[in-house]
Amino acid sequence: MGFRRFEFNVTVRVALLALSSMLLGVLLVGTDYVATTFLVGVAILVQVGGLLRAVTTTNREISRFLTAIAHSDFSQSFSMRGLGSAFDELGASFTAVLDRFRAARADTERQADYLNALLEHVPVALAAVFPDGRVELLNNAARRMLGYEDVNLRLAEGGTLADALRIMKAGDRKLLRTSGGTGPQQLTVAATQLTLAGEARLLVSMQNIGADLEATEVRAWQDLVRVLTHEMMNSLTPVSSLARTAQGALGDLKGKVADRPDLADELEDAAQAIDTVARRSDGLLRFVERYRQFTQVPKPQTQRVRLREVVERMAVLMSPAMQERRIVFETLVLPPGLEIVADPDLLDQVLINLLKNAVEAVGAQADASVSLSARLDESGRAIMQVTDNGPGIPPEIADKIFVPFFTTKREGSGVGLSLARQIMLAHGGSIAVETAPGAGTRFTLRF
Repeated sequence: MGFRRFEFNVTVRVALLALSSMLLGVLLVGTDYVATTFLVGVAILVQVGGLLRAVTTTNREISRFLTAIAHSDFSQSFSMRGLGSAFDELGASFTAVLDRFRAARADTERQADYLNALLEHVPVALAAVFPDGRVELLNNAARRMLGYEDVNLRLAEGGTLADALRIMKAGDRKLLRTSGGTGPQQLTVAATQLTLAGEARLLVSMQNIGADLEATEVRAWQDLVRVLTHEMMNSLTPVSSLARTAQGALGDLKGKVADRPDLADELEDAAQAIDTVARRSDGLLRFVERYRQFTQVPKPQTQRVRLREVVERMAVLMSPAMQERRIVFETLVLPPGLEIVADPDLLDQVLINLLKNAVEAVGAQADASVSLSARLDESGRAIMQVTDNGPGIPPEIADKIFVPFFTTKREGSGVGLSLARQIMLAHGGSIAVETAPGAGTRFTLRF
């Protein structure tokens, strides 16, 4: 409607200009009215100026409107007040179009913000591999898992994580083990092709399944130990009872045949045999009972725990053993007010076990040292570390130390580190070891 009015307005102006021009011609040719002729000429000039003003104003506003759209500048205003009703309607039309563009852009931005928030908070780590080989972490989960922007973590199989991602193809799935960053991890990695804005890239999802695998392994060992101990207890209990009964019966028999010296040697041999059976059956019962602990770790009673207090408590408990062996014991908590949510009794049990192992590892070497520290790692998670400068753990053993009942100690039970891992899993955390022959050992508890 506004454009029709504008057309009508221009048509009227042109018609009036034509009539004025004709009148001027008549006045110039057929009359001597100089003043009238002058006034008509002035009127024609005014009409020409008005027409030019109307056309140039419209062209200028249309150009400004198109420029605003081209540059997504939706803050422009097109009121055109004071130029006539046709221009008012034209300005209103321009403004309505810009309002629609502004609303569409705001809706697009809201959707983009929503997708960005969804991407940042999704619990699956995501990364993109571009055709030029660039690897980019896309969300917080990936940065927390790998440690900020580091995609050059070393893999247990050799090479780096970035190298492994670059050679993946759409549809590939891999299981990778990292050895750096926020600690050893077992990652399941899947890739899919994605094209965005005409650019192809590989979208890679990564999930750390190490905790799930450890929990599954622990449950499997628990089930196995539960069955074995049940069967062994059922068999050993009557054997032990019968052996004690036989010991008593043999003692009574000795008193009755005191006048038979020829039976003394046989009775003594029988007594020794029965005593051996009784002691071994009792020992096996204690052995089985000790292993039953592995399946009976209590549920953590969590509370807020100040790690400084935990470290100080460990220093009081372990200092006598350290001083006796002349071991330098160092502690550090940063920041001093660092807290976690944990069961303090179970946490103490884990730390005492690790510290005792560290004391045994350094032995009587001259420069023996053990340290207990607590701090925040690169991803902001609280960790505690027990470090010693002992001979380290041989590579062929390092992967087995958390296996239940595996031990290299003559009097060891092989339960301590398994229980430590089970306790950390119950807290939603993990335990990992870093070691090398001759370079000492470091156990890391990550909460």
